[in-house]
Order: sequence, then structure tokens, then C-alpha cells
Amino acid sequence: MMQPVYISAASALSPQHSFGTDAPLQPVMSSDNGRLYVQDADYSKFINPVAIRRMSRMLKIGISTGMDCLRQSGIEKPDGIITGTGRGSMRDMEIFLGDMLRLKEEALNPTYFIQSTYNSINGWLALQTKCTGYNQTYVHRGHSLEMALLDAQLLLNETTDKQHYLVGSFDEFTDEYFVVKNKIGYWKQPIPHSLDLYKHSDTPGSIGGEGSAFFMVTNEKENALFSIAALQMLQDYAPEEVDAAITRILEENKILLRDVDVILCGMSGDSRFDGIYKPLFSNTTVHTTVGAFKHLCGEYDTSTGFALWLAAQAFKTQQVPDAIIQKKGINPSVKTVLIVNHYILNSANVMLLRG
Repeated sequence: MMQPVYISAASALSPQHSFGTDAPLQPVMSSDNGRLYVQDADYSKFINPVAIRRMSRMLKIGISTGMDCLRQSGIEKPDGIITGTGRGSMRDMEIFLGDMLRLKEEALNPTYFIQSTYNSINGWLALQTKCTGYNQTYVHRGHSLEMALLDAQLLLNETTDKQHYLVGSFDEFTDEYFVVKNKIGYWKQPIPHSLDLYKHSDTPGSIGGEGSAFFMVTNEKENALFSIAALQMLQDYAPEEVDAAITRILEENKILLRDVDVILCGMSGDSRFDGIYKPLFSNTTVHTTVGAFKHLCGEYDTSTGFALWLAAQAFKTQQVPDAIIQKKGINPSVKTVLIVNHYILNSANVMLLRG
């Protein structure tokens, strides 16, 4: 059993007001077209104005989130940078492929190709922080952020020296992606209002989203917001396997389900997958608050990042935002949070956090 690691800072750019604000999720942003896009920030605060003109939107979002996390943590140069993404910079790749067809593979602009690579955000962050340490990007669909967190945990468990790793995720949503994935049943038809997503849980499909979230992961307990006590990934799972994973994690950490303060469920409103969350509603007591988050950020590969940022806010403020509550508990404080999330490509993740 690995030793826990600690989160000392968290930053997120999402479809909600989550970046650079003292009143997150206020007001709650919504959509009626099945698409939730990131609320843009003033990226010039984090990126050189000369360089920013050549950057794609995804680069601006990812770099700004990472730099803001560093600012919050007080760490100027991390020991390494680890990220996870399911789709990378979709728009740059679409532009490059479109140019290939339009220009018949001649006189292509290489900028879009360079910026579309999955590790371009890591490279920019390393250049800005002068970090020459470990640098890795995981592209594992619905397990991408979890793989990055696991990698950081393995690295931190190998040393007794105090180290800090900048770990994050980013995924972009485009109109072309919406059209393509609509053909294979990713999105709900008819399209519901985002805040009414769970009222339509009897039909297949969800709504699309995007976002970026970065965390300072360390083996230093002092001044930490919370710890990641356990993390498990499941692929091609059966519903009972998710229950078994939750039970095993709680038993290993000597916690009962009824004693968990907050459970964050990755319900997407998709009738094909949301059944794995039913036991969490029926088996919890009045003590536990059960929340959901995809009606606020949409469905995407690394939506766990938004959930982890929500958990950081809950630990920091000792409050759960009303916008995510599906079943309100009477817990007086937030000491334990259980995140259970799935992605449409039959992957699920379970994470136990402790304050």
C-alpha cells in the first residue's frame, strides 16, 4: 500500500467561475445547446504578451491554470511537471488537417501541428518555470489525469526529500468534435438545459464540456489542503466491480461509507452508465452529502480535474456548494471526500481524499 500524497494548491479554468475569484460558482453558468465552454480569463497575467499572440486557446488555458497553481503554492520551480489529457489541443489539429486537405499537403503552416502535440503545454510550462526535471504527459482517455496523479505518487513515494510536482489536466471541446461524436450517441437528443441534465437520466447521452485543472502534489504534509489517500482505475468494468473497489478502498483506510462526509459522483445523465452511482445514494446515511458535477462542466475525458478542484474548495471552506448537491447531509465538517467518476469509453475511477 502506497503512502498518501498531499495537495497544497489547486487551480481550475472551467465553464464555471472557478478561476481567480473569491466566490466560485457564483453565478452558476449554464447552456441549452449541449456544450459547456471554459470561461476565459485574462491570460496576459500569466503569459508573455509577445508569445500569447501565437498561442491557441487551449495553450492559453492550460498554461494559465498551471502558472496560477504555482502562484498559489508559492513554488517557483517544481521538481517535475506531469499532465493528463484525453484529446489535447483539438482545434489546432483540426486546423492542421483541414489545411492538409485544402492545400493538398503543400506549404503547410507548421505552427498548428507543433501546438497540437499533447505535450506542448508541458513544454511551455517548463520553459516559463525553467524546470528541467521530470516532464511527462499521459494520454489515456478517461484515465489520463488519474495516471498523472499515480505517476506523481510513485515518484514521491520513492524519496524522503521534500518534492513538489505540478500535476494537471486539460481538454478542449470543438464544434467539429460535437458533430462527430453525435453520430455515435455521445450527446443527448433532444438536448436538455445543462442544469436539467439529471432530469433526463432515463435516456442515453450527455452534454459536452471542457476544462483545465492543475494541482501542486507533494510529500510535504505541512500547509496541505488535503491528501490523496487512495486511487484506483477500472477499465471495461462491471457495476459490481466499482462497488467492490469502493469497499476495498474504504476498508484499507479504515473508513465506513456512512462516515464519508462528501461523495462527488460523475453522473453524466447517461442512462447507460449512471447506474453505478445508485448504491452511493441508497447506501449512504443522513450524515453524507452526495453531489454531482457534470451538469456544471460537461462530459470530457479529464472531468475528474474539475471534481478534484471542487473537493479542494470544500476542504478549504468546509462547505459544499449548493449547485452540486443532489442529497444533502448533516455533516458539520468536510474531512473525507470520495470521488467516483466514469467516462463514456467504459472507464471508471475511485479516489479517496482526506483533510
